[in-house]
Amino acid sequence: MPIFRYHCQDCDAEFELLLARFDSPAECPECGSEKLEKQPNRIAAITSKNSGCAMQNSCPAAGAHCCSGSCGCGKH
Repeated sequence: MPIFRYHCQDCDAEFELLLARFDSPAECPECGSEKLEKQPNRIAAITSKNSGCAMQNSCPAAGAHCCSGSCGCGKH
């Protein structure tokens, strides 16, 4: 079941609801209004330790951190 973020147009409350479907009816937990605006969800990216460093192309020669020699600079 997806979690949706809402803003109530009547009382300005901001909240999240766990709904069965995208088009499920929802109401404000503060005032009971159904005048709600769906807000964009916050998305967080999760990367592995090595892929994050490799993507940054960091190199010890430049004074930066390189994970397990994965930066490809050839100076390890």
